[in-house]
Amino acid sequence: MTATNSPGIKDWPLADGDYILGRPDYPVAIVTLASDYRKLDLKNYAICGTCFTENFGIHKVIVNILSNPKINRLVVCGKESSHFAGQSILALVENGVSTLGGYKKIIGSKGVIPYLDEIPMSAINRFIGEIEVIDLVGTTDNEAIQEIIDSCQGKERNEASKYVMPEIDENSWRKYEKMIQQNVMSKMKK
Repeated sequence: MTATNSPGIKDWPLADGDYILGRPDYPVAIVTLASDYRKLDLKNYAICGTCFTENFGIHKVIVNILSNPKINRLVVCGKESSHFAGQSILALVENGVSTLGGYKKIIGSKGVIPYLDEIPMSAINRFIGEIEVIDLVGTTDNEAIQEIIDSCQGKERNEASKYVMPEIDENSWRKYEKMIQQNVMSKMKK
């Protein structure tokens, strides 16, 4: 997507992805998970898009939200993805991350690769502390979602730090390959 030139919000959004921009001065971001945001036909948001994965997808959501100081709410709605992206966002906000073993793993995520290693801990902590996440996972009724969006008003955040996104491609997950095999094997033993 293209950058937006609004007062105080330059070169936003920072991370590419499957999304559309609304008004960058609105306080709401929307993640429709595996549902097609175009079919939901939502309004009154800064950014609205999909998030399929519990790692790089969430990375991009965090970067784009934190880089816009106007956004203070994230509505997580739509059909859950097979990677449990919605459940992982909620687990992140509820439980944080574990840094044992040198990785930043979302505590309580049901995803196979719930690692946020490319995001600085300071950004994760800011996301958890500054962004109110509204759980509408599973909701695809556009009227119900729109009602929540329209009710969202709140204070602005003071600062918009820029976070560099690593290059992510179809092979980026390979650094977790050994952990994935261990996780799958341990789940099979249960």
